[in-house]
Amino acid sequence: MQLTFKVERRTLLIPSTFTGEKRDAKIRIFLISQLARACVNFGINEIGVYYDPDPKFDSHGLGRFIVKVLKYLNAPPYLRKLAFPKKKEFSQIGAALPITAKYHELRDRYEYVYVIKRKNKKYFVSDGRKVFTVFSNKNIRSKIVIYDKSLNDFVFPWETEEYFGYETFYYNRPLENLLKRLKKEGATIIGTSRLGRDVRKVKLRKTGRIVIVFGSFARGLQEIIGKSWKSFFDEVINVSPDQNLKTLRTEEAVFYTLSIFKYLRLL
Repeated sequence: MQLTFKVERRTLLIPSTFTGEKRDAKIRIFLISQLARACVNFGINEIGVYYDPDPKFDSHGLGRFIVKVLKYLNAPPYLRKLAFPKKKEFSQIGAALPITAKYHELRDRYEYVYVIKRKNKKYFVSDGRKVFTVFSNKNIRSKIVIYDKSLNDFVFPWETEEYFGYETFYYNRPLENLLKRLKKEGATIIGTSRLGRDVRKVKLRKTGRIVIVFGSFARGLQEIIGKSWKSFFDEVINVSPDQNLKTLRTEEAVFYTLSIFKYLRLL
């Protein structure tokens, strides 16, 4: 079997329980920053955090915290004070590994802006230096968006001609619901699991949108979804066959998977 997809929009999905076994905010932020660095380095332009219930802690709360930290790290320094006023949850943000990327400095054609207010199709935004208005038919939900000066409109990270960071969202319902929706949208969905096929034996080729899904430190995708879990994916791959560790951490699996996909020229 040969699975084909053309990468136009690269989406990565992780569970809300990511970093859940850690209680120290510094360690959580450090691990989230590792994830962010991997996504930027390999050109992921959308990160979704899906709800993975865990009775030992507030999984919804942690999922939303992960999203906030990811958004902070993606935002260029010139917008951070405006978009993220001092809050207790960011008191340990210094533990994050920094992201030094071209899109944090380049402001020629594209630049990130902060949405101050919206009135129908009229958006009042700031680029950190001045406030101006943008008229757009797009349904912009994020407060931090990319402004295309040549189009005089907003664009999503997967619409830019050069890599310009990622968008982040939180999905507060079961993973299988999200996967069904993505499938209807035409996405090719790849699951990662030790129960998947040896990645060396799976033939992959570009044509459509790709979504790569990861499990948690405590539960794999088969445990998160349950019965018939493989039916939700176009392919489930094992990127570390014959591994010596009992389990792989999510951030490790992300680095392994994206490295392999890059080597195969799928990203």
